[in-house]
Amino acid sequence: MTVQPEIGNVLIRSAGRADIAALLEFRLAMMAELFPGDEQPVPEAEALRRLSETWIVDHLGRDFAAWIVDLDGVPVATAGVIWFEHPPGPINPIGREAYLLNVYTVPEARRLGLARKLVQRIVEEARFAGVRRIWLRASEAGRPLYSELGFRESNYLQLAAD
Repeated sequence: MTVQPEIGNVLIRSAGRADIAALLEFRLAMMAELFPGDEQPVPEAEALRRLSETWIVDHLGRDFAAWIVDLDGVPVATAGVIWFEHPPGPINPIGREAYLLNVYTVPEARRLGLARKLVQRIVEEARFAGVRRIWLRASEAGRPLYSELGFRESNYLQLAAD
């Protein structure tokens, strides 16, 4: 039998304007893990920071929502969703979709089930909003979690513009 360690006081809350700096730092940390060292995509780090901050400021509360996990009052994890209207189709007649992104937990708080709780919260929010399709791009480390939560491979293709 596996015993869950006592993890302290956990609060999942909606991110607001006061959380922009934390959302930015979590996103940059996530990207640094996904693109280590010289694999960092262009633009360079400072430009990427500036562009990411501008995007968060412009979209938070409009078509982007995020949640933060506070552990004993300290932000340790986040996940976000972009809400958008897609043309109606047979699988999704109302067209509303949710793109899950920026799922990140600081290394010291990993393996406590926090990312699972965040993703479950976003799925609940999406269902409440009438969303019929929630999709994401997953890192190798994140794939088992999403699979356990019912996410499946699809026919998503991508062309990177050089």
